[in-house]
Amino acid sequence: MGQTQAGLIEELRARGMRMTPQRAIIFETINQLEGHITAEEIFAQVQKVNAYISLATVYRTLELLQEFDLITPTNLGDSQTCFALKEHCCHHHLVCLQCGNIEEFSDDLFDLVRSRLEDEHGFQVRTDHMSLFGVCKACRGE
Repeated sequence: MGQTQAGLIEELRARGMRMTPQRAIIFETINQLEGHITAEEIFAQVQKVNAYISLATVYRTLELLQEFDLITPTNLGDSQTCFALKEHCCHHHLVCLQCGNIEEFSDDLFDLVRSRLEDEHGFQVRTDHMSLFGVCKACRGE
């Protein structure tokens, strides 16, 4: 990933977050795992380092990281929330409801929607990391 563990920890400290050894282990794990990861995947890796860190601690840390706008959640259709570091985001997913295929697409497709919502409704929409569900071209037989 682009941001080092030390860089992430420094950013969090600068924002006023207290750094505990458990949080440092969780941050390192998030930084090492690539792509979209679940709390359970983070927990499984953390347990290899420190078996005393609970799943609840992982969830609380993920909530803090979301509050600090450093990770973004999304659901890829399997009923589990996946997380990605903010630097990995600004892309979205097309999830096929038939075959389960997931395709990423760029955030810039939402530029017009964001602009119109702002102009017409005064609403600033966040499209950090979304999944759109439908049926892919292959499953439609095209």
